[in-house]
Amino acid sequence: MSPPVLTLARWLGPWSPESRSPDVNVSDDALDDLRVRTYRGHGRPRSTYLIAPGLHYAGPDDPRMDRFCRVLAAAGHLVIAPFIPSYLALVPDARAKADFARVFAARGRWTAQAPVVFSISFGSLLLFSLAAEHERDIAGLVVFGGYHDLRAALRFCLTGEVPGGRRAVRDPLNQAVVLMNLLDHLDPAAQPSPSDRDALVAAWRRYVERTWGRPEMKTEGRFLAVAEEIAPSVPAPARDLFLVGVGARPGAARLAEDALDRFDATALDPAPYLARINSRVDLVHGADDDVIPFEQSHALAAALTRARTRVHVTGLYGHTGAGRPRVATLARELYTLARVLRVLSR
Repeated sequence: MSPPVLTLARWLGPWSPESRSPDVNVSDDALDDLRVRTYRGHGRPRSTYLIAPGLHYAGPDDPRMDRFCRVLAAAGHLVIAPFIPSYLALVPDARAKADFARVFAARGRWTAQAPVVFSISFGSLLLFSLAAEHERDIAGLVVFGGYHDLRAALRFCLTGEVPGGRRAVRDPLNQAVVLMNLLDHLDPAAQPSPSDRDALVAAWRRYVERTWGRPEMKTEGRFLAVAEEIAPSVPAPARDLFLVGVGARPGAARLAEDALDRFDATALDPAPYLARINSRVDLVHGADDDVIPFEQSHALAAALTRARTRVHVTGLYGHTGAGRPRVATLARELYTLARVLRVLSR
């Protein structure tokens, strides 16, 4: 294997402790109102990676994303990781695509290379919208845990149900963000008053900041304790809705069902971009992803009708990090890992 692949294998394999990361050069720049972070190794960059981030309140400050960017830099890549405001706010909108395109347009500030664009989770929308317009100036496309159907992804976050009948383990910590995005589309009788709305959203955000990135919080007793601690800060008329949103009270899926039908997902739909992409697209997805099920990558591959797609479904990675392979599937998982590392080393 090449030195870049070996570096990636050292840090991204299931044998590597996630508490450690390689030492690289990190700096922040301002692009008008956008913050952009760059990661550089200690030699001349072999290539450039532009990261389309997932939906996370911390953006590249999230320790998991920061570690991944450091690993890419240690393997010889210059990494450009923007902080996208609506993704930081956990309420994605059409402006996110324009903000990401602005970072791409300004790439000459950091590199003369055509970048590989790498998306994480809901950042796949940003990747596809950019590639549809600027594919000739992009060196490659890698999608990790992307989505094809937003409504199906949001329903999965609430129910664990996958179209086709499969039931899977879902991450219960995302429910509040689903309700946050559907808040203005709930039945009017269920909506908070304008004076209570901001306090409710702020409480849901505090809950997310206290629980995300901590696997132990996915157990009911742990996340419910956080919810009960925050609940008194929510105005009384909106308190029940806060508790339903975090799963401390039942009813979130029923409450959200009609709202999902009313929710206009046009701006967040990747479908208009997919058939316009002609290049190779590597779709990597965790078999046990508890946020966006792996079937969404297969749906993306089917919709990328003009692209050269390859789907890599692996049990080594979920939505939030590396896992330990089962002995029975170890050889197959290591083979898939080797394929993914070769993709990331180019």
